[in-house]
Amino acid sequence: MNLTFLTPWAALVGLLGALALWALVGAERRSRALARALGLAPRSWAGAVLPAAAVFVAAVLLALAAAQPVVARVRNGQGRLDAEALVVVDISRSMLARRRPGGLSRMERAKEIAKQVRASLPGVPVGIASLTDRVLPHMFPTTNQDAFVATLDRAVGVERPPPDRRSGRGRATALGSLRTLGTANFFRPGARKRVAIVLTDGESAPVRVGPLATGLAQGNVTLLLVHVWSVDERIFRANGVPLPEYLADPDTPGFLESLTNAIGARVFAEDEGGDVVRAAREALGSGPTGPSGRELHSLQLAPYAVLASFVPLLFLVWRRNLR
Repeated sequence: MNLTFLTPWAALVGLLGALALWALVGAERRSRALARALGLAPRSWAGAVLPAAAVFVAAVLLALAAAQPVVARVRNGQGRLDAEALVVVDISRSMLARRRPGGLSRMERAKEIAKQVRASLPGVPVGIASLTDRVLPHMFPTTNQDAFVATLDRAVGVERPPPDRRSGRGRATALGSLRTLGTANFFRPGARKRVAIVLTDGESAPVRVGPLATGLAQGNVTLLLVHVWSVDERIFRANGVPLPEYLADPDTPGFLESLTNAIGARVFAEDEGGDVVRAAREALGSGPTGPSGRELHSLQLAPYAVLASFVPLLFLVWRRNLR
């Protein structure tokens, strides 16, 4: 276990506490001088020290929170030894489409579905890949759900990386490239049960069914397609004006239905997340569990430091106004 600070320089905010202490000391000196001038007894030192101590503690805690301390430790992960899943997210430009300016884009909805699927498969190593005209891994299957969410939020985005525009296919998405899920090293050799959940708008270049079916069968990959799409969606500029060159393809649902029927896969609507999870669980079944590698787990302490700083601050408010 070790302690690190994400923004150690931000602890300089604690200097504001030093200014508050300086002001408090100055006020105390003036109060005592006035008491002596009037022939009055100054208040006890305890009454002067307690507010100063409260200010000091609050400043230290806020400085600690600003530095963002994180406690991290490495531990052995436990998960399925015979099964893995891979969430594949379409990152083509059409995934920016949405029903209205300011609404959720296809990409944002796809990420929410991915998180739902990940949370519903505890104990199963799950990885992340992106899809354009090729499939690229972003994180290989792991049981660490925090790592999954962080990778999904920070590393997966529209055209990150962009497709190979030299291909001349017109559309950036090529569902036929999913065949590499069964022929490349996206899964461990020991994972005999393999599921790929593909989140896509389905607006793909033509697919050669034979090579796709052969590649998936070679790797024993069960393919589940989730159609994140609506026919009335557009891609909007920053000013809210839709791009005239993009219109949703109304033939997409029929294309996906015929494709999945031809290769023995299944397709789901985006509001059928529960059905997707049930299909994934059915394909993964049950099996042995055991150590599945070492995982880094972290805990951010900043929120706790902020909450703790309210204790001395509330004490000052009580002492000043509510006694």
